[in-house]
Amino acid sequence: MSAEKSVNTKASHAGERRWGPFITQLLHYGHNAHLKLRSSRRFRRGMQDLILDKNGKIKKKVGELSLLFSIRPDLLSWWIGTLFMIGSSFFVAGSVMQLYLSDHFSSQHINLTYFIGSLFFTSAAYGQLFQSINSNIALRPNRKEKQNIWKWWARGVRSPGFVSAASQFIGTILFNVNTFSAFYGLHSPESEHLLIWVPDMVGSVLFLVSAFFAWVEIYHDDFIKPFVSVTWWVVWFNIIGSVFFQISALYGYINPLTGAVDDGTLAVQYTLWGAVCFYLGAHLSNVEIREVGRKEEKKACIR
Repeated sequence: MSAEKSVNTKASHAGERRWGPFITQLLHYGHNAHLKLRSSRRFRRGMQDLILDKNGKIKKKVGELSLLFSIRPDLLSWWIGTLFMIGSSFFVAGSVMQLYLSDHFSSQHINLTYFIGSLFFTSAAYGQLFQSINSNIALRPNRKEKQNIWKWWARGVRSPGFVSAASQFIGTILFNVNTFSAFYGLHSPESEHLLIWVPDMVGSVLFLVSAFFAWVEIYHDDFIKPFVSVTWWVVWFNIIGSVFFQISALYGYINPLTGAVDDGTLAVQYTLWGAVCFYLGAHLSNVEIREVGRKEEKKACIR
């Protein structure tokens, strides 16, 4: 972990914070000479830079968080959160069907429910990746690219948000393989192990990687208060949901010789709990975009 500081009042770039090679915060001067703090997550999600006074405190508070529901179809962030909510709802439905309503639904219908949910997950995850590619905090404010050109893919982006989004996107594709294979129906223990359990396990590991870098992205944000800030809850609901998915994959181990599942019931229960956490995180991420200013007045130290 490292941090760097550089101050030059004549330049737009005033300072930055890093976690390893990744930039998490950037101080810069706006066109009106106001000192602004740009954080990786806020910038990626299309939220305003924070305007600071000479002492490093928030100078301008714009609005406060007041509602627990938000409808903003004009924002990509809203669509990402909504698609994650829909995908999580399908996983909750599939888990409930499998645990409590298996007498009323066939395994094919249940697996189809999971597969549909995974498609919504993948759509949302790519939206998140697209967002991180086109909101690269490593590009200094005085080094503007053509704003009307959208990038659909990139590599080497020095942002923890990009690593988080890329890891989750690949993980969702593996969940597509996992859920489609279960829906399609395989006829040998080896194929079930390879096409159902292995993608589930690797995808769950990638979700953990994504959750970790989502935490790294807010690591230096002094304006995010544990148990109080909406952003803190979004990140931690996703961390807990990823842990539950990983535990589910461990219990869902399929023996390649016999086809026996280690503990199918516990695997589904942890899938259910993980999906609930992802739903809550996605819902609060839509609430988060209403928060165009921070209420707290804390020093924004760049050290």
